[in-house]
Amino acid sequence: MPYPAHGANAGELYRLLGVKMPKNIIDLSENVNPAGVPESIQRAWPKLIDAVSHYPDEQAEPFRTDAAKFHKVPQEQIIVGNGAAECLMVLAKYFSGKTVGLLEPAFSEYRRTLLQEKVQVVSILVDNICTYQFSLETVKKHMYSLDALYLCNPNNPTGVLTPKKQIEELLQHGQMTNCAIVVDEAFMDWTDEKESVISLVSQYDNLIVLRSMTKMYALAGIRLGYIISGRAQQFSGFFPHWNVSGIAIQLGCLCLKEEQYVKEARQYSDQARRKLTDFLVDHGCDVSKSAANFILFRLPENYNPDHFFMSLLIKGVVLRHTKNYTGLNGQWFRVAVKQAEQIAIFKREFTEYEQNNSNVPAWRDRVE
Repeated sequence: MPYPAHGANAGELYRLLGVKMPKNIIDLSENVNPAGVPESIQRAWPKLIDAVSHYPDEQAEPFRTDAAKFHKVPQEQIIVGNGAAECLMVLAKYFSGKTVGLLEPAFSEYRRTLLQEKVQVVSILVDNICTYQFSLETVKKHMYSLDALYLCNPNNPTGVLTPKKQIEELLQHGQMTNCAIVVDEAFMDWTDEKESVISLVSQYDNLIVLRSMTKMYALAGIRLGYIISGRAQQFSGFFPHWNVSGIAIQLGCLCLKEEQYVKEARQYSDQARRKLTDFLVDHGCDVSKSAANFILFRLPENYNPDHFFMSLLIKGVVLRHTKNYTGLNGQWFRVAVKQAEQIAIFKREFTEYEQNNSNVPAWRDRVE
């Protein structure tokens, strides 16, 4: 049965699975800030019409300069893309024909973009899903034969943070083995940023950091992301001209000033995530130690995950399936932190399912 490659496309999910889409749905598969765009964007929006009839700056100025100041890095270490997705495509072209390791489970776009560019992909599975623990020594052994290693921090789909000191140890080993380390920090702004490795960019020429404006600032429809690296200018030839719109540039500049908005979003996410985690643990689920605005969970063994997913889908509650996450194989679900009333509906439907479907054969007992 076909499943969409991403969350946040409920209509396509219902179509592919042949399920009638309810009039009202709650999409917990997409993890964009439920607060919506900052008020500064809403106020500025009418004036943005002026940018429509003009070509944008090729270097995405002044956003590029503002981002450099925001992260306290030299301007030449930043290159801006039409969303982090474009940045991933550019990196795949940069590593074309080489060998790249993926610390998994991880964002499915890493593998897809790399395979498109004839990159040999090596999967390195973590030892524990809930804590995303992995053996540094095992990863280091792999790095002798890798041109690059991709890792996501906080991880998608678990939300777990990898300590900065562990990544720095890999960077040091990568300098010796000629292996670049690509750290996707698309969800780092949901944390206190203490584990961000951006401060290490000037020290390690093999470090490549990705950042996204999509999740925190609710800019999914605008597309804005960037790479921070001492190698940034090496990637410029892989980007098309005028790849970032003038509107995206202006909105990005506004968002970087939104300190209070970010503070409030983090506080809400932290509180809501803890409550949702407690609920799932109380109902016997395995739950990831997430620091992001989503969590990953697995049902107790006596439940059938496919039946659970479809049952909630019929009720209009959309979770992120994990059919295309290496190491998860559809047995886990990612759920985003959303508005309180949406989380309440999820809890209600979960409890109702639990009460009515305890006799459905578990996935371990099914004959495929």
